[in-house]
Amino acid sequence: MELIRVVVIGAPQVGKSTIVKQFVQSAAPGRPQCALSDGCPRHTYFPAVLLNSQLFAFRLHDVASVRRFPAGSEQEWSSCRALGLRSAAAYVLVFDLTCPESFRYIRTIRDQMLESRDMQRVPVIVVGNKRDKVAAHGARGCRDASATVRKHWKWPYVECSAKFNYRVLQVFRELTMALDALRQEEAPPTEAEAAARSEQAARCRHCTIQ
Repeated sequence: MELIRVVVIGAPQVGKSTIVKQFVQSAAPGRPQCALSDGCPRHTYFPAVLLNSQLFAFRLHDVASVRRFPAGSEQEWSSCRALGLRSAAAYVLVFDLTCPESFRYIRTIRDQMLESRDMQRVPVIVVGNKRDKVAAHGARGCRDASATVRKHWKWPYVECSAKFNYRVLQVFRELTMALDALRQEEAPPTEAEAAARSEQAARCRHCTIQ
């Protein structure tokens, strides 16, 4: 089965590694593997998710915070060769709901991603972590982040608490649903669908002739 490469990116101390570990422990026991390149660690897990009777097997990379998303293959090779940022099939961008700087970090990474590669068919899920601490810091920043992601970026957005494993599975459910939608778009039509399309096309031609 083809493994779907997913990269999890975020600023330091936002809890992305805890999110990944909570998901892996809940979804399936995965064996972490650590790769090192020029001081840039990458932990890799192999969980799987069942959705609509379809199995999605992930190669899930939890990478160290990067200064910037590589603008090209040459830059990626020279800076952090083992991370494989540009070849991912999907991304999870994590920020800390109580730290505005961490949201600015993923905003910058997002802009660099859009400049660096074609993102038309690459799902991205934005995650606001540390939901359990929001009450003590105020919710205005959460509302602003939600509006930015959903209305302007038009990407799925999930708030969670990795510490308490709250809505962590929802993060990867959203990701799997986005991948499933792409898979359905790319799948060849069934015989019934092909027949229905042919019948509709024939009716359209008949209407044109009349």
